[in-house]
Parts: sequence; C-alpha cells; structure tokens
Amino acid sequence: MATTASSSSTPANNASQRNNQNADSAIRTRHVLGSVIRSSSAPSDLLPPPSRLSPLSNRSSPQLSNHPYNRTTGKNGPDSIEAPKPLPSSFLYNTTWIIHKTTPFYNYDKRQWIRYEGELLTYIAANAKNLASSALAAPTQRSAAATILNRSGPFPGQIDSSGNNVVETMDDVGDIRGVAFQVLSMNNTVDDLDDEVPGGVASTDALVITVTVKPKGRVRDQPYYCVIVPDQRQKNSSLNQAFTHFGLVLFKAPVMIMQLVSEWLERRFDCRICHLIFQRFELRKIVESALEISYNQPQGHNRPKERPVELYYLLPQAAVGLKMISISLAPDDVRQLIVSREKDSRAGVLEGIEAHCSESMKIDFSRLVLSRAGCSSWYIASEGKIKMFSDIETRYSLPDFIQAITVCGT
Repeated sequence: MATTASSSSTPANNASQRNNQNADSAIRTRHVLGSVIRSSSAPSDLLPPPSRLSPLSNRSSPQLSNHPYNRTTGKNGPDSIEAPKPLPSSFLYNTTWIIHKTTPFYNYDKRQWIRYEGELLTYIAANAKNLASSALAAPTQRSAAATILNRSGPFPGQIDSSGNNVVETMDDVGDIRGVAFQVLSMNNTVDDLDDEVPGGVASTDALVITVTVKPKGRVRDQPYYCVIVPDQRQKNSSLNQAFTHFGLVLFKAPVMIMQLVSEWLERRFDCRICHLIFQRFELRKIVESALEISYNQPQGHNRPKERPVELYYLLPQAAVGLKMISISLAPDDVRQLIVSREKDSRAGVLEGIEAHCSESMKIDFSRLVLSRAGCSSWYIASEGKIKMFSDIETRYSLPDFIQAITVCGT
C-alpha cells in the first residue's frame, strides 16, 4: 500500500513541478520579450548610450573639476564649500578691454555660481552655431573702406575712414570647453569676500567669467574673459536688496563670445548691457583728471623706461593724405607744464599742451577731436577700449580710473 501510494503521488508531483517550471519559463520569456519589445519600440534618439552622447549633452553641465567651488571637503566638513581666493587687480593689466555699460543685476547671488556656470555653458553651446550662421547670412558693410592700423600700437585693429573700429566677423570660435566664475579684487591687496553684501560682492570686488574654447586647428585651449565691475558710487546694502549694482562690463573675447555672454546676462539678471562709446567731452575729462594726478609731481621722478604721454587727434573732415595727428611728450615735459601753470589758473593739462603745440606748430586744435590718449599707466580710446599697466598703482588708482569711466555714458 505504501509503495502504491508513493508511486501514485510521484506522477502528480512531477506534473505539478513541470507546470510550475513551464509557468516560470513563460513569465521569464514574456519578461524578456517585453523588455526587448519596449526597448526596440522606443526612438533611438531618446536612449543614447553613454559613450555616444552628443557634444551638447556633454556640455549641459560645466566642467567642474578645475573650479575652486567644486572642492567637496572644506574646513567645516565634507558638505561645506570653501570660497575661492579672489584674483589680484594685476589680472587686468597689459590687456586691451572693450568697455560696456550695464544696469543693475536683479537677483544675483554668488552662492549660485555653479548653477550660473552650467546655464551659461549650455546657452553658449546651444546658440553659437545659430549666431554664426545668421552672421554669415547678413550683408557685410564697410569692408572696402577699411584700412589697417599699425599693429604695434596700443589698440591694434581695423580702422575705417572715420576712425572707428570695423566690427569683427562672427567666425566660429571653436569647441566650448568650460565656463568658470571667479572674484577679482579691485584693491592692491586681496581681501576675503564680503558675505554681508547682497550677492556676496563687496564694493571693490569684480566678477570674472572665463569661457574656455578650443579654437579650430589649435592644440591648446584659449580662455576669453568677461569682467563685471561694481559701481562704487552705490552701496548695495542701502538699496533694494534684490539688486546688485554693477557698473561696467569689460570683455576680452571675440564678438561672438561677447554677444552670447551679454545675451545670457541680460536674460538671467534682467539687465541691459550696451557698448560704451565716449563722447568728446567725456574722454577729455577722463584724460585731464588722470594726467593731472599722474604727473603733478616734481620734475625728475620719471623712470628710465617710462612711456611717453601720447595724444591722438582725428580730423572730422580729413585733408588729403592726413587723417590723424599724434603728439608724444616726455613725462618730465608734462610735469613741467603742470607745475609751471599760473597760480589759480583753471586751465587743464590738455589745454596747456594744445596751446603749446598750437603756438609752436601752428595746429588749429579747434578742428581736431581727441580720439585716444595714453601714458605709462593706461591707454584709453573713444571707441570704448582701455588698457592698463602696473604703474597705475603708484601714479594713479585703479578703482578711481575705473570709476571715472563708470560715470560716463547714458
């Protein structure tokens, strides 16, 4: 009986096991087929393999490895972020900057820098090609009237018959590699960031945006810069907390990078950025003040290799073969002219130089327009360009020079 019972239960158990195995196999088959069907039915562009992501997808977030804010371990623990050390003011020296004016930034916050970097990088990568294409489709202007200025001068470039810089062509700048935000101290000494000021920018701190590009046909990356300088006449803490009062935006970049960065800043911070062109009286006022402070010293304080004082004048109605007149003076001659003025005289240093040259060389300066000026500390041009040198720290003041420019424009 027991044997019969055992033999009779074995087929039933085997059948049950086979049914369970078949059911499991069917479930696994349906699962596999279902996964295959779901994967094959999805559009291939929605499921790109990680190794084949498009350049734009790779650029959707900035390259964070080299940025100071990406250190995950700080003094207060693994989640704290150490603020990067500000760049020194010497970062601005020996570089030609194109000047723009800006209105205050709305809701700017330095604690969001990493987010800003990602947004700007994505914006540049997404719009660079479109901007280049639209520029190529636009008609070219003023190409035939352009003449080349001596590239050894302070502001090399193309100048048209009216003395204005010809706009660069919007060529493709290359592959965008990264974006970084940093602080630049406008003082000679580098201090810590002012966390009590809204936006985290002290009255003497500027913001530096670095856009790194790999130009076509080159091995090394090329950095381009945008420096956003605060308006030191304003105290952010005493005004609307939502606004950060920047005054100038300085660019060292191709036209395409300048336009893309400007557009992103305007959209992100609800501001307006415009190229600054100096009016005739504005340029004269800046040059007068800067020369007065820089050279109002006893004679003999010049250095052996000190640059001369240079003044460039344009003729609005140019004579045949004559478009510009340049005057170069030794620093000691300028000092002598300043200290030899009559007591209580209100005549400026430019008036004195022009009066002296008018008498000695019979030049009618009433028909001329001051276009550029420079010395051992700085160069400035009416088309909105500046170049500063290390001597500005001892002969003048970098914040004062920048502030004199900030008050210009409308």
